[in-house]
Amino acid sequence: MKNTLLIAFCFSTLLGVSQTNLVPNHNFKKTSSKKMKGKGEINLAEPWISPTLAPADLYVPKSKNYEISVPENSYGEEKPMEGQGYAGIMAYSYKNKVPRSYLQVQLSEKLEEGKKYCVQFHVSLADLSKYAVNHLGIAITSNAMTANNSDVLKFDSYIESRRLTIYETQFYWTPICGVYLAKGGEEYITIGNFTENLSATTDIKKVKRPRGFTKPQTYDAYYYIDNVSVINRDSVKKCDCDVLPGMENAETIEKEFSSDKNINTTTTKIINTDGSSNTTGAIVDSTASETSPSETSPSENVSDDIDGMMIMFSAKLYAIDAMASELDKIVGYMKANPSTKITLTGYFDASEADVEKLDGRRVGAVYKYIVSKGVAKEKITRELGGDFAIDDKQKSKNMRVEVMVNSSE
Repeated sequence: MKNTLLIAFCFSTLLGVSQTNLVPNHNFKKTSSKKMKGKGEINLAEPWISPTLAPADLYVPKSKNYEISVPENSYGEEKPMEGQGYAGIMAYSYKNKVPRSYLQVQLSEKLEEGKKYCVQFHVSLADLSKYAVNHLGIAITSNAMTANNSDVLKFDSYIESRRLTIYETQFYWTPICGVYLAKGGEEYITIGNFTENLSATTDIKKVKRPRGFTKPQTYDAYYYIDNVSVINRDSVKKCDCDVLPGMENAETIEKEFSSDKNINTTTTKIINTDGSSNTTGAIVDSTASETSPSETSPSENVSDDIDGMMIMFSAKLYAIDAMASELDKIVGYMKANPSTKITLTGYFDASEADVEKLDGRRVGAVYKYIVSKGVAKEKITRELGGDFAIDDKQKSKNMRVEVMVNSSE
């Protein structure tokens, strides 16, 4: 059986010490004394419920029922990120043969009008899922949203990944977060896939079965859920997941479902995405939101802006589709300082070892872009760093290309 790679996403660095998490039983640790019989019993992790007739699952340690045990269960193997257990939801199934499931809980207190809150949860794709999807979100409402059926839940607004990267990571927890501006009175959160038309709005990707598993894959996208939080923004040091693959900037999607005929009823509102500039040693997510390259002239002395920059990639990937604005900083610096050379060094994490020459592919992608912008090839040195790790807990930090500014000639 595989060795599970777990990102222990440390809240001591992400969240402030004086914080108060408004999500009760946020790590599904507290469970009812009632004996669990099998799947679909999320209600035993009080006060969590399933808002539709398709029940969410609860996984607990030392269970005699293999289907719901921790860390190994019928869907694969995963260690809890925090606490002892976690939840599980169905986000997609082939031809909708299995209905989607959702998680819902009432917050410990109502949100205050005009205040901003850091909203966050973590996901891990089940090992035996054959598919992965890009729409996983969290809705915040004043009233409990329930349905006496197993249809797709619809919300006027919800927070999800802005880039909508497909969540295919199976061996550790991927965070999804965003800043929410409260209207006042909201006290319920719901987690799941709220997209109605899969063919038009949801990307679906087939995923290979991990090594060590012999059971057949299930024709669905099933996700483990853990460590959910809603915290006052004032008590949080950071509220962005841009330094980790799977979730970059977040937005609230505003949709009016009452009138599909009026095209003006669909709008998009970006909620407080982190727009701070990169500094020395900054980490740049390879799937960050697309922005136009800066029109301003580069500074004559901006080596601190790129020296030590870490260009971070999603697990097992090397695409740079959305990195233009950040890579243009490298281009701008080199054009402003034509006598200086840089070294690009590519790395991969040990969990990505099955992808051949991944460190070289990552370096090559960055190199080709910079050269395509008019930088002389001889000004760039490419090196392969292999699986040299800089963080044993946050494996995503190892999936990178590092930039080093060399001395001037």
